[in-house]
Amino acid sequence: MSDRRETGGVDGGEAGLIPRAGRRRRVIQQGRIVLGPDRSAACEVMDLSAAGARLRVPARIDVPETFPLVIAADDLRTVTVRLRWRRGDFAGVTFEGEGLYVG
Repeated sequence: MSDRRETGGVDGGEAGLIPRAGRRRRVIQQGRIVLGPDRSAACEVMDLSAAGARLRVPARIDVPETFPLVIAADDLRTVTVRLRWRRGDFAGVTFEGEGLYVG
C-alpha cells in the first residue's frame, strides 16, 4: 500500500501523485450512500484512512459531489463525504465537516 495518491493524471506517471493525508488501512465494511430521504445505495468501504476512503459502488449508481455515508463497522457511523475521483466501480472520498474518521 502506498502513502501517495493519484491526482487524476492521465499517464499514471509520478507527476500525478501527491502525498496522502494519512496512512490507509485495508478494510471491507458494508456502507450505504444516502441519496435522499428514502433513497440509498449499497457500497463497500475498501480502504480507510483518517481523511478518506475508497468505495466500491456499482458504476450505474450516480454518486453526488457530497453525501452522507453510513459505515457499518463495530458501530454504525454516518459521515459526510466529498467525492474526489471515480473510476468504474470505485470511488475515492474525503471526509468533510467535523473532520477525520476515527475507527
